[in-house]
Amino acid sequence: MLKYRTPFLAVALLSGVAAVGLTPAFAQATPAPQASGATPSEAHHQRAERMLPGQLIDGRIAFLKAELKITPAQETQWQQVAAAMRTNASSLDQAITTAQQNRGTMDAVQRLEAREQFAKLHADNDARLLAAFKPLYAGLSPEQQQMANELVGQHHHGWRHRA
Repeated sequence: MLKYRTPFLAVALLSGVAAVGLTPAFAQATPAPQASGATPSEAHHQRAERMLPGQLIDGRIAFLKAELKITPAQETQWQQVAAAMRTNASSLDQAITTAQQNRGTMDAVQRLEAREQFAKLHADNDARLLAAFKPLYAGLSPEQQQMANELVGQHHHGWRHRA
């Protein structure tokens, strides 16, 4: 089972969705771990595996907007970034759902092809986000740029949550 879980966790991490903190709505919507003897870490991974990027994206967008302190003058550019993030989450949702539906029936070649498709999807998503983010970044104040520098790009998973 672990061989199938790893690609889905990687997708969640690469999309930056795993960095989203729990919101009250999310916490209420997330079922409690079953009394199956799973460790807290295993239970977390099981819940994370069921969550799709699109289910968390609005919270992530709100978090980033607040952290970057987007001003009314920057709102138009920010909306482009938010739209790119939503499109990226939607495309990941579709790819993850398809992969989950096919996971028990794929042979080794098909698994490698699926990994290649995920890599292409991530490259396309990164290009879309970059195209939207560059103009916003150019218009950010030095303090906002510093915050963006802390949140974006310093680690290979994209957006990250500060400690």
